[in-house]
Amino acid sequence: MIKSMTGFGQGEARDSGFSVQVEIKAVNHRYLDMFFRIPKQYGQLEETVRSIISRRANRGRFEVVLSLEEFADQERTVETNQSLLRGYIQALRQIQAELGTDEPLRLADVLALPGVLEVDEPEANWDELRQLVAEATETAMDRLEAMRVAEGERLFLDLQEKIRLIENLKQEVAKEAPQVMIDYKNRLRERLGELLDGTTITEERFLGEVAIFADRCSIDEELVRLESHISQLRETLHAEDSVGRKLDFLIQEMNREVNTIGSKANNVHIATLVVSMKSELEKIREQIQNIE
Repeated sequence: MIKSMTGFGQGEARDSGFSVQVEIKAVNHRYLDMFFRIPKQYGQLEETVRSIISRRANRGRFEVVLSLEEFADQERTVETNQSLLRGYIQALRQIQAELGTDEPLRLADVLALPGVLEVDEPEANWDELRQLVAEATETAMDRLEAMRVAEGERLFLDLQEKIRLIENLKQEVAKEAPQVMIDYKNRLRERLGELLDGTTITEERFLGEVAIFADRCSIDEELVRLESHISQLRETLHAEDSVGRKLDFLIQEMNREVNTIGSKANNVHIATLVVSMKSELEKIREQIQNIE
């Protein structure tokens, strides 16, 4: 069954030391693309999430938000970057001199400057965190996948209906195709009657001209190929693997056949049917952009 590329999932895992939350949002994309928002100190956990998404998805843009809450009260060491602090103070006093102000420097303002205070974070238990992140990510992907499958079922029903409409239109074209020759034969006979009034033309010569036209405007091959593409389209919709690219290719091929039918069959009714088929194919093309 086909799956949509759009979905959202959230997962959480915790133990005595940490609580991990993973949110994943997926939208359609030609390839598999990932974007992460992870706290800087936990950046190495990205690979754990990336490997799980790569294993479970083939296409789509995935936006991942990873947040962690620490329960254990671990000791942290705070140190002052003395050289940076002196540099800040020197620069601030120079600014005071240039502005002609004697406003005193406040300690709180100086300590709030970037990099003055450095926090020495304790070494994390990375194996523990990777296990929690993996668990939360799998849960998030399960929920995201459930949404993608549900949306895929709706897309499947809609595409089935559009394919049915195209097949009906193709059958109407096939019924009308013989009339193309009849109409041409009658028009040719009338025109020859007007142009060659008083002259003679053999029936063999006349039928030969009709045969040449028949060969040039025959759409039998296009109709056979179109029927084959419709059959492949239906089979592909029932496939278990990623089918978005194959569906896109089939729609391109169907468009090519329909365009050829429209250009070869010099018939007003067929031209109208071709326009309707192209309209349905465009609707399908838009839908399959969101299929994995």
